[in-house]
Amino acid sequence: MKNTVKAAAKRTAMTLALTLLTVGLAQSASKGGVPETSVAQAVKRTITLGGDLKQWDGLPQYKVILSNGVPSVPVSNSGYYSVAYDAQNLYVLGVFDQPKDTVKAVLKTDAGEWWNDDVMELFIRTQPFVSAPQEAHFSINPAGTRFKAYNATTDYKSVGRIEDKRWVLELAIPLNTAILPAVKAGDVWALKVGREHQKAAEYPIWPVGGDFNSPNNYGYLAFTEKPAEPSALATAVTEKLGKSPAGTPLESRLSDIGSYGVYYGKKAADVQKLLNYDLAIVQPGTVTAAQLKMLHDNGTRVVAYMTIGELDRNSAAAPTVDPSWILGENKNWGSKFIDASQPGWQKIVADQAASLKKQGFDGFFLDTLDTADVYPKVAPGLVKIVQDLRAAYPDAVIVQNRGFALLNQTAPSIDAVMFENFSSMYSFDKKTYGSVNGDPSFVESLSKRGLTVLTMDYALPGQQDLITRDYQRAKSFGFVPFVSTIGLDQIYEANP
Repeated sequence: MKNTVKAAAKRTAMTLALTLLTVGLAQSASKGGVPETSVAQAVKRTITLGGDLKQWDGLPQYKVILSNGVPSVPVSNSGYYSVAYDAQNLYVLGVFDQPKDTVKAVLKTDAGEWWNDDVMELFIRTQPFVSAPQEAHFSINPAGTRFKAYNATTDYKSVGRIEDKRWVLELAIPLNTAILPAVKAGDVWALKVGREHQKAAEYPIWPVGGDFNSPNNYGYLAFTEKPAEPSALATAVTEKLGKSPAGTPLESRLSDIGSYGVYYGKKAADVQKLLNYDLAIVQPGTVTAAQLKMLHDNGTRVVAYMTIGELDRNSAAAPTVDPSWILGENKNWGSKFIDASQPGWQKIVADQAASLKKQGFDGFFLDTLDTADVYPKVAPGLVKIVQDLRAAYPDAVIVQNRGFALLNQTAPSIDAVMFENFSSMYSFDKKTYGSVNGDPSFVESLSKRGLTVLTMDYALPGQQDLITRDYQRAKSFGFVPFVSTIGLDQIYEANP
């Protein structure tokens, strides 16, 4: 397994405007429905940018205070936003507490790493209930500078003012355009609002905090003629979600498993330990035909590793790979990022799948879908590979490792997603193992719809406290845990 994107110290540059992501919202139509706190209102009213802020009086205010860490907690510096609209524009007000002498607003509109300024960010999906909506991203600093990189457009108006104890932004984003359509009362969009305070190292997000790049921690924006009762709007959104592709149940062939193991070594004694698990993930060469039969006779389902977004260093397929398909190198593993949209690569994957099924494996463990985070153009090709495998093998067990940017599109075709590095990980730079707090919102809404979630964490055998935490944290979310070394060449005797 390869996690291709290193965690950034503050924010990652991988937020992409207009990236195809499906909704799978964190506030899904599961028990209790969509909470009132996850539904904002856009009230019909025309706003003059730069005018008296009293023109925003009477509009609901939504606090942006929950941190981007896990678990999310309130930050010290508060802030809020309000939304209005008319036939021409979507109007957004952002008001954020911050001493004037700490405000950072120096970067120009074409800055590549604009997140080093203080910033307000909007993430909007105008069709949140379809299977593959588009996401539009807008980023603006306190001076009103609209940033180009990783954003949908800068073709809108913004006015910023930096006051003694706060900064204020007003936006007017045109409607009835290729970016944002015309709206009417009763329409519902998906919305996420973030704020960055560099001096305080605070990066809160409305509605629920979590990772800026999670595709599943959105709230909703309901368009109204006048301020409406929040509970009624939440009920209406819940009903819409429940009837949509974004809220339909998912079927998993692994819904009955209580344990799983991963082993990429070749020791017969360790293969024997896989009998203790409901599901085993192995390299094709890990088990012999006799060992595979032994596991099957035990009732253990066995799926084989396949890399679909990278070419492994020692892959037998290397001679058949056209050099033009290679996009770059994953230096952690010495593998090559591959353009999965190439029909030739898709055939290589299909041929490998056919061979694995012929050998008797129950299905496939699909790795390296995170290539889409580094090279977004390959996303459609990776999704097609997953969908084609399901079409070719309707009864196969298919497990996807990470690939969260694609997950809502691939979820109907897979049985489980693996959240690698959910609670602990291996640092390739430091050569050490340590705890992390992966954001469950990447997968939690899909779990509630029926998708099985596996967690894969890394620790040394002697780090029992870390291993115990990994297991307990995964189980607290209803996920199925496993812990091993980064080489996946050991099966620990005492997993909690």
